[in-house]
Amino acid sequence: MLLVAFLMAALTLLAAPKKGDQTVYFKSSMHCAACENKLFEQLRFEKGVKELETDHVSNTVRVVYAPSKTAPGKLAAAIEKAGYKAVAIDSAAYRGLVDSAAERSPRL
Repeated sequence: MLLVAFLMAALTLLAAPKKGDQTVYFKSSMHCAACENKLFEQLRFEKGVKELETDHVSNTVRVVYAPSKTAPGKLAAAIEKAGYKAVAIDSAAYRGLVDSAAERSPRL
């Protein structure tokens, strides 16, 4: 039991953004799950990307990145290179879009 608690704590620490990492949010123009996957694959190997979340339902992208290795402008350029819009939004707008999409999505 103690081992399980230790492993869960270790995984939480490894998954948590490191001090100094920053988060940027974008409104995009994805239409479907294939768009979401394409954009995810485009961004996941960008230098400095630590965490990545793409969602075609809310048309949002959340990126946790190391500012010493990349910048929001470079991430936006990578999104646009994949063929999608990249409008930077703040965390409140991001949360509103995600929550609104969750309300519209059918529950199973």
